[in-house]
Amino acid sequence: MINISINELLVWVKKGSTVIQACQAAGANIPRFCYHDKLFVAGNCRMCLVEVNNAPKPQASCALPFMPNLKIFTNSALVRKAQEFVMELMLLHHPLDCPVCDQGGECELQEQSFNFGSDRGRFFFFKNSLGDTFWGSLIKTVLRRCIVCTRCVRYTSQIGGNDSVGTSNRGNHSEIGMFKESVLKTETSGGVIELCPVCWCNPFLG
Repeated sequence: MINISINELLVWVKKGSTVIQACQAAGANIPRFCYHDKLFVAGNCRMCLVEVNNAPKPQASCALPFMPNLKIFTNSALVRKAQEFVMELMLLHHPLDCPVCDQGGECELQEQSFNFGSDRGRFFFFKNSLGDTFWGSLIKTVLRRCIVCTRCVRYTSQIGGNDSVGTSNRGNHSEIGMFKESVLKTETSGGVIELCPVCWCNPFLG
């Protein structure tokens, strides 16, 4: 066990735990998109940033292991500003109807946009417009809403044993898809609908 401080609260955690796991146990709410308890850590959404006493800038709590005498702050002004900036970048290519989307109450991105989003943006350019793809009889994808959290990629690889889903391109042109045109045929393919933090991956009703 290691003794650490979370928001000035002294807690004991097991060796090998990450900061986000200890914060959950201590009751500190940390927003996240790519992190999931049952999947490998990706650390690519950067929404779970926390302030660390010995670091010059906020750190991703999902990929940060504990060290002795570590002091974590989850609600400081620095953390709040960093999370608002991350949310602004995530919504750059997202459709403008996010606050009034018909998936209200079932979309993690919408919930976090109310807490950390802004009523105006600082960047002006054409949004990426991606077409929908067919992943099989269970799943309907709406790629223009995807935030590339890679939960579906890690799930199909780690749980489903299928490596056909992945990411392509780089930066703000990254997108989720299949390397070859095919469908998800694994028995667990429908699980990506529940794992998706946005409403881009829905039950196929058409």
